[in-house]
Amino acid sequence: MSNESTYRRQDAELNEAIALPESDGSVYTSAHDLGAAPADDARLAGMELEVRSPELDATQLPAGGSVAYVVQHSADDSSYSDLYGTVLTVEATASVGGASATQKRVRLPSDCYRYIRLKATTASAGDCSDDDAELRLLT
Repeated sequence: MSNESTYRRQDAELNEAIALPESDGSVYTSAHDLGAAPADDARLAGMELEVRSPELDATQLPAGGSVAYVVQHSADDSSYSDLYGTVLTVEATASVGGASATQKRVRLPSDCYRYIRLKATTASAGDCSDDDAELRLLT
């Protein structure tokens, strides 16, 4: 009998949230230290991340506005590079603006470095700082 009930258990310490920017620009979550690179540790094989974008109203994300989410990684927790490119783009509704909350899961590749973080970049947006984007490490 498999123990599937614990396979996707979520630990609150594996969540990183960051307030979205007050104006166009980028923000970054704190880094997750995986303890080892996936290529060096079989425990990390198949590990997934979940990127969560909050619901944004038309004032925060007017028509034409967007938020792009990129997962980044680093070997030393100081210089980061994009792991996948943009993993999630949230665009405002064309006529009235605003966007629904959404999420996307991505798997850690075998060439991922030890530290990971989320970068959120707003374009043509209002003040989104009342809402948080999240990076969740699923185990």
